[in-house]
Amino acid sequence: MKKNTKDSVRKFMRAEFAKLCHEIVQSDSKSVVMVGDISHFLLRETEKIAPDRFYNIGICEQSMVGMASGMAIEGMRPIIHTIAPFLVERAFEQIKNDIGYQNTEVTIVTVGGTYDYSDLGCTHHCYGDIAMMRLIPNMQVFEPSTPQEFRTLFEKTWGNGLPKYFRLSKEQHSQNFDVEPGVMKVIRESKDDRWAFVSGHLLDDVLESPKVGVIYVPTLSHVTEESCSQIERLVENAKKIYSVENHFTIGGLGDFVSETFGVPVHRIGLERKFLTNYGSFSNLRKDAKLDKRSIIHKLSWI
Repeated sequence: MKKNTKDSVRKFMRAEFAKLCHEIVQSDSKSVVMVGDISHFLLRETEKIAPDRFYNIGICEQSMVGMASGMAIEGMRPIIHTIAPFLVERAFEQIKNDIGYQNTEVTIVTVGGTYDYSDLGCTHHCYGDIAMMRLIPNMQVFEPSTPQEFRTLFEKTWGNGLPKYFRLSKEQHSQNFDVEPGVMKVIRESKDDRWAFVSGHLLDDVLESPKVGVIYVPTLSHVTEESCSQIERLVENAKKIYSVENHFTIGGLGDFVSETFGVPVHRIGLERKFLTNYGSFSNLRKDAKLDKRSIIHKLSWI
């Protein structure tokens, strides 16, 4: 599978979101799509086909969450969408109380996690969204890293009655395999009794480290019983276990793995600090010591 440029990948992930919205408003009369003044042009076809179920709420993210929850209580199935820091961080209280506490079936889809919007500075960064969403009881949390992964996870969880969070990135890995909600995917067996759990596009970088076993984790909220048993057998006698994530090392993949299997985890991710400089995505990866070279080095020496 050929790797894509950053701009084309971003279009592919968001284009898949647009396709799904267009399809879901036709197949499910209870569906509603709401945006916070972003992707309005991308979703124009959805608006055309279902103008009574498409709303651009504007820069009013807290209100959008409350409206979506109210619609869900009345039997609708809202999808809400905007940039991660503006939705997850700005409207966290409303997500907690309106969606989480009331356990309403609202699907949250964001873009711009971590430093995807690297050239806009830390106001547009979001390093801890997965940790925040994992705090919400019943919230299902997903980090797909290809358009097909997103489609599969979205379609297989649509209508399940639970709140859901999808973190879309402008980056993706280049591997090709199937995913299932709540399933950890063994990508490569270990050659030295070390295992690395990885989420998102960093999978490609981890695979550059030749001996470590690799387990891909697109669901960060729960694990099926069968998948949990399989992975537990693999890691129970591991010499070392790593987590590699494009997120703070607090509250994300590392904590999820440690809590699930009761094992110590060497966490590779973002340090707990702001990235205050500007630049390209690759620039900020290097500054955060989360570029491929740094990841491979940490997998060799930590």
